[in-house]
Amino acid sequence: MIGKLLRYLNSLMLFVAMGTILTSTVSKAQESTALYGKLGVTSPAVRQGALGSCYFHATIAALARTTPEVLQNAIGRAPDGSYRVRFIDGPEESVYSADIEFGRQHNFDHSDGDWVLVLMRGYAQRALRQSLVDSIQKSTFVPFFARPLLLSMLNQSGSLLVAYDRAIREVVNQQGMLDKAALKLKLASQLSLLGIPSTQSEMLSGFLDEKGFFDQLAQTVEQNGEVFGAYRSMSQGGLPMRVLDAFTGNSKAGLIDDPKALADQLRQLHDGRVAMVVGTFATPSNAAFPGEHVDWFVPGHCYTAIDYDDATRSIILRNPWGKHPDPDGTFTLPLPVFEQGFQFFASSKVAPR
Repeated sequence: MIGKLLRYLNSLMLFVAMGTILTSTVSKAQESTALYGKLGVTSPAVRQGALGSCYFHATIAALARTTPEVLQNAIGRAPDGSYRVRFIDGPEESVYSADIEFGRQHNFDHSDGDWVLVLMRGYAQRALRQSLVDSIQKSTFVPFFARPLLLSMLNQSGSLLVAYDRAIREVVNQQGMLDKAALKLKLASQLSLLGIPSTQSEMLSGFLDEKGFFDQLAQTVEQNGEVFGAYRSMSQGGLPMRVLDAFTGNSKAGLIDDPKALADQLRQLHDGRVAMVVGTFATPSNAAFPGEHVDWFVPGHCYTAIDYDDATRSIILRNPWGKHPDPDGTFTLPLPVFEQGFQFFASSKVAPR
């Protein structure tokens, strides 16, 4: 067992030592236009693609409205031409042009510019990294003395996370579920494409056979299936709180039917002190409600909260689709109607601008 573990360690060391994967020679002006588009880091620039990733897109739009600098500062350029995504804690994640193009071709995102897709891929890899770290910490296979070294190597290796991300996108099904045998094959293939010899890639993909490793990974992917390409139905998506935590380090959630909590959040929303996302009921208690509000209502869907007017007791919202209602998904609801259609809020404190 120790010999096998040492081979794993050697493989990870090789991954950490890897150099350039892709390069880029575009000018800085071209880079900026491609990355931020014409609208820049703004809420209207965010448009959800064909995936059910409303929880991610609505949250990014909320942060773009309140603290765009947080998102812009999260994206950096590496010497090899790739992007680096920084979060409140943990290592930077690597995003390459090929992965952005993959997202475009598969309708992961329709936003203006590439910045939302870059953040989406970085967030997906962060979720994978945290899952692998949890697996190592809980593993009965990895000796206690070897865990710090394994964790240190995992926290340095961006290429390994890119390989996992790409392999998962190739095999995940519409429900966000993984097949272990198919994933092992694709992971070995991706490791090979990144220049890792077959013996080392077999050892790295062999982690999936260890007790608990695959189960933990599969659970993470299922919980965040949309960012990996799972075209599943509404109300199955991930949690906006986790996205808020990743970029701001704080989040809060509550129910719309809690008057005191809601009133406090709406005041802070108006003052620009919180980024706020709200979610509709999957099945409203009033059966006629969806039909009466068909122009904007989507069951089990997340929306960005834009502002609240206490004088008129109305709230301005935006559908991350960038439509429904047309032209850009933005609409205003009286508070009583809002309270009938929406079930929860998630928010993050931000510094007033």
